[in-house]
Amino acid sequence: MKYCSINGIEQKNINIADRGFSYGDGIFTTAKLINGQIVLLEKHIERLRQGCQVLKIAAPSVQSLTRQLQLVAKSYSQAVLKVIITAGSGGRGYSRVGLSEDDRNIIIIISDYPKHYKELARQGLDLGDAKLQIGVSPMLGGLKHLNRLEQVLLRGELDERKEDDLVVTNCLGHVVEATCANLFYWKKGQLCTPELSMSGVNGIIRQTILVNSPEVQVCQSNLADLRDANSMFICNSLMGIMPVKTYNNRKLDIDDVLQLQSKMKGLI
Repeated sequence: MKYCSINGIEQKNINIADRGFSYGDGIFTTAKLINGQIVLLEKHIERLRQGCQVLKIAAPSVQSLTRQLQLVAKSYSQAVLKVIITAGSGGRGYSRVGLSEDDRNIIIIISDYPKHYKELARQGLDLGDAKLQIGVSPMLGGLKHLNRLEQVLLRGELDERKEDDLVVTNCLGHVVEATCANLFYWKKGQLCTPELSMSGVNGIIRQTILVNSPEVQVCQSNLADLRDANSMFICNSLMGIMPVKTYNNRKLDIDDVLQLQSKMKGLI
């Protein structure tokens, strides 16, 4: 960790009664920081604002948060920015009764950028299928909330596997995402991505691709669909668009992915 602040004060200590710690009562976003600039800053702030709205946490001022993040970011040439907003400390049990807007905590963390991402973005990665499945939650589908125990367990499975990442399905058998990234695939020339209203995180790079590539179909996918895919990639705000060179040891074409990388250059 290179930097940490809580409510604008550089520090690493937080009240042990914070609801983010006790209940995962909060949201977060993770952004790439290049040459002192936060990539897609406005989209990350909008994600935080929308997440606060869904969880009924008082959202910080857009202008104030923007200024604070820009001030912190300007000292770093390449790094990872993480912003966490929790409901704060207070209430009784699950109830937030008694909490005020002033109890909200805004945590900013700067850490090292993963060095291996650049090479994987050129050469592609090996993808397999996760044995573990995640649950469904219509109230939280698509939201980047702090309850990420499923991803912790999935990462534990990945750490014991030889692949670079894994395709994750939910308990209904629907393909959702990779362990920490969204998933896209080409099938019979059609670019598709899984529907996320019941599970998963609607990532910012996914959103940006959908806005700039209206031909993409958002569909309810299963593993059989992926077995027929000829190209595939995963994406998130740190790795960008990452080609998949093999899926379950089957070689995939990465040319379509490289073309999309070129198309999206400057946008992500």
